[in-house]
Amino acid sequence: MAAAGVLVGAAGLAAAFRGPRRAHWSTLALTHGALGLAASVVEPSARHRSAGREDVVTALRIGAGMVAGSVLLDAVVRRAVPRIAADAESLRALTATADPLRMCAHLLLVIAPAEELFWRGLVQGRLTRRLGAGRAAAATTLLYGLAHVPTGNAAVTGAAAGLGGSLSLMRARGASLERLALVHAFWVVPTLLAERARGADGTPRGPAAPRPALDHGTQDRGTHHHGTHHRGAADEKGPAMTTAPAGRRTGRTVTLWGRFAQRVNNAVHIALYERTGGRLGGRMLGNQVGILTTVRPRDGGPYSVPLFTFRDGADVIVVASYRGSSGDPRWFRNLLADPDAVLRVGGRVQAVRARVLEAEERAAAWPRVVRGFAGYADYQRRTTREIPLVRLSPRPEHS
Repeated sequence: MAAAGVLVGAAGLAAAFRGPRRAHWSTLALTHGALGLAASVVEPSARHRSAGREDVVTALRIGAGMVAGSVLLDAVVRRAVPRIAADAESLRALTATADPLRMCAHLLLVIAPAEELFWRGLVQGRLTRRLGAGRAAAATTLLYGLAHVPTGNAAVTGAAAGLGGSLSLMRARGASLERLALVHAFWVVPTLLAERARGADGTPRGPAAPRPALDHGTQDRGTHHHGTHHRGAADEKGPAMTTAPAGRRTGRTVTLWGRFAQRVNNAVHIALYERTGGRLGGRMLGNQVGILTTVRPRDGGPYSVPLFTFRDGADVIVVASYRGSSGDPRWFRNLLADPDAVLRVGGRVQAVRARVLEAEERAAAWPRVVRGFAGYADYQRRTTREIPLVRLSPRPEHS
């Protein structure tokens, strides 16, 4: 499994860096997410405690030190090795192919934690049992660097070797995978954002024109989820939700590839959220993230999705934005057929009943959700569909 995963990882990196630029981040998220999920299933040592405050503080400190060191080294290497400078410019171009929020979401929620689950959890874990901690760390560092060679980018391969060596050494000394995922994210996110901010000559540039934010931390497109059976057969159903007729709508078009990549992204997000009780993936951009599980009308199975949640007394409001698409997200369509659902926020799981806010209620609540995440206003401008707000209230029989 580990050997096959290394080959899959290398192939995925090659596809991401050599394939269409617009698919770069989705390809990385898809490949790494699949490897991370596989590692969490087959490697018992990857199943450990949740990340704590000490992990976050320590990871911030280590990540800041690594960023400072890499900035100094980067300045020297760019001047000394023209190939590195040219490849760094190619990397800068890739960072500009996606909205910064979308890029950061992929890195924070999928790529960094999934890489640690696979490389330090599965690969290094199994090598340690055969070679011992020190040799396993060296072998993992070598394999991690070699997996990046097919990218054809010397800057990426060199950075991967340095980062992989540091993380493998930390793992050999007993660091948890949660801490390593945080260190990984706290190094790679500011590094790539700084690269994005550079000009074509490698020097810092002024602020770019604003671009619409993409809400990839709280996706409207869900994933099939079989971990929670959310409603007993004897539960009393409430009235079905209603919404205004759709009419002719325009807006963002979601491709088949986009839907597939989104499902993988959400599956990883939900797995990390539930494994850590919401410590990972539980808050984004200052907002609480919840896992909403609805019922698929076709077969009655559960369908889960991570969403921003906005508390309103005992109720919670969620937004069916689907990032400004012309159609409603699947979880919303599920609620139109059956308004009973389950909402998980952190470690608390609650049975809820959904209701679409009517015109006056929506007008009152809309400014609040936009204050929580300004991207919703951008999504509404993209589509003629009025983005629904949904109130989730505790079900009386479960309150």
